[in-house]
Amino acid sequence: MLDIFLLDNSNFKNYGWEHGLCFMACILFIIYILYTGKKYWNTEQQKKYITIICTFGAFMQIFKVVYKYNAGIFDETNDFPLHLCNIMTLVMPLILWFRWRLLWGVTFFWIIAGCAQSIFTPTLTESLPHYEAIRYWVVHAVIILGALYGIFVYGYKPSIKDAIFSAIGMNILAAFLYPINVALGSNYMYLNGKPAGKTFYDLLGPWPDYILVLEFVIIVFFSLLLVPFYWHKIKPAFIFRKN
Repeated sequence: MLDIFLLDNSNFKNYGWEHGLCFMACILFIIYILYTGKKYWNTEQQKKYITIICTFGAFMQIFKVVYKYNAGIFDETNDFPLHLCNIMTLVMPLILWFRWRLLWGVTFFWIIAGCAQSIFTPTLTESLPHYEAIRYWVVHAVIILGALYGIFVYGYKPSIKDAIFSAIGMNILAAFLYPINVALGSNYMYLNGKPAGKTFYDLLGPWPDYILVLEFVIIVFFSLLLVPFYWHKIKPAFIFRKN
């Protein structure tokens, strides 16, 4: 009975019907929680319920490590929670429970500019109801929710300082993970090679060139994410130049 949840099936296909359904389910779930949290939950409920939701995402991530280790199939090159999305899943419950504004600001850009594209171009091989497929969609839905929850429910506003800290933090994290990849023969954060399948990385050139291209992409994406929050300052200058 458990075989359908635990045995690899390698049946997932990007842009197939399953991808479409899971993508829509993630979007609808995020919208529902944001709407409910803003309109119906009081201050205490806003903190408690989002922490429970994000903790479930963290549990799904930890379960993968525990299960694979106990089953004797743990792969140190792939199963440590050291990809960016996995790291965010583990820290998001703490960020939202303690309402760490600074850390939220840093991770907001990582998630929306980086992790969010994972639901558009999944690096997933297993099809539902495999536990890895369930974990993948839960993890990404939860961290995107957490990033947006700070804006729509907690009332945070990403700042230029957040973007700068986020860019610096991204490079520090990469510098920390690169020697780990070399030592383990792994590819966490895709620093040592592109992810399998058709992904955003295919547009950036071969390794290691795409690492440098990503630095430029980060600046562009982070800047674009700031536009809606600074439009009231940008708009007058834009209108003046147009006239």
